[in-house]
Amino acid sequence: MKWRITLLSFILLILIAKVQAQTSPDLTRTCAPVAGDSLRYYLAPNPLSFAPLLTQSGPARTWNPGSALLSEQSKVDLYQNATQTPYFLLFGNYGRKIADSSSLFEFLGLPPIPGVDSLNLPLTNLYEFYNLNNNRWAKTAQGIGLFGLPLPIFYSDADEILNFPLRYNERDTSTFAFEINVPTLAQISRSGRRISHADAWGTLTTPYGTFNCLRVRSRTSIQDSIAISGSAPIGLPARNEIETSWYTNEGGNRGPVLQIIERGVLFFPPTIQEVRYRDRYRAPKPPPPPPLTDPGDVVLYPNPCQNTLYLGLHPLDPCSRISFTDMHGRIALDLGNPGSQIENLPLLLAPGCYQVQLEAQYGNYSKRLLVIP
Repeated sequence: MKWRITLLSFILLILIAKVQAQTSPDLTRTCAPVAGDSLRYYLAPNPLSFAPLLTQSGPARTWNPGSALLSEQSKVDLYQNATQTPYFLLFGNYGRKIADSSSLFEFLGLPPIPGVDSLNLPLTNLYEFYNLNNNRWAKTAQGIGLFGLPLPIFYSDADEILNFPLRYNERDTSTFAFEINVPTLAQISRSGRRISHADAWGTLTTPYGTFNCLRVRSRTSIQDSIAISGSAPIGLPARNEIETSWYTNEGGNRGPVLQIIERGVLFFPPTIQEVRYRDRYRAPKPPPPPPLTDPGDVVLYPNPCQNTLYLGLHPLDPCSRISFTDMHGRIALDLGNPGSQIENLPLLLAPGCYQVQLEAQYGNYSKRLLVIP
């Protein structure tokens, strides 16, 4: 019996030491992105499957979404000084491009409205700009291209994303506001409120690694209004957005390691629209093999092709020669015994359309191929 008590005590000591070794991380300005950062995010393919993660709050949690995160669709958040963007007047700020193009209705969260298409102005080069200090990381400006001209927009009330130092179970409420004036056309006003709660901490495992994280759940309510040609402002449908973000203070990782974004309009509850996670660049998987062809045929895939061209051949019909003729009738590439694939295509062929001639045991075949940059 004495031996059993000793063993039990030893196990309890190990468990206590393990719990004590894992502590809640405190967030400081080192957790926020800065100018010069290039952060790659991958978009999870099935956002709704991550709903269970949202309920896992509290201390000493273990989050492991597993293979559900794996994706080949990625985007790089490039943070630049304002002077390196079209909105150089926003000096002192740094920002990132959020879209190459959009429209006014999309910017306001509106669907197409029949009869007022003329107001749905095209927008280009959409940016968000930030300011960072020891006390907070805040969104301080927007940039939109309108009528081909860069239009910088200063917040009259900055949107405070994170306040420092941020610790587990702390809450914060802030407001934000800005206006867009389009002379002789319209005035757009936006105001809102952000309520943030550091509601959980624990260990998060993603394809990028395993990190000790503080989870911040931030609910934003947005109210836009528009005044057309000096008329009284018209309130637009209120929108709600919830960002659940996992931050770590380990390894110099800035920005969220994982983020789940929910959106809703009016009284409809927000639903998960996007899940993204930090990761390094990973080469996409090769395309699946083509269906087995009959002797006397060959498949070129993928088509259009960018880097590696695969030849789908019947085992009894090997290809002995392949040539690529451009649109001017010139042979751009001629290879003997190419096997089942041709790699590094950009070094061998310029982007364009080619007529491909193949010589095989059962005959000669002609295919068309598009090589893209």
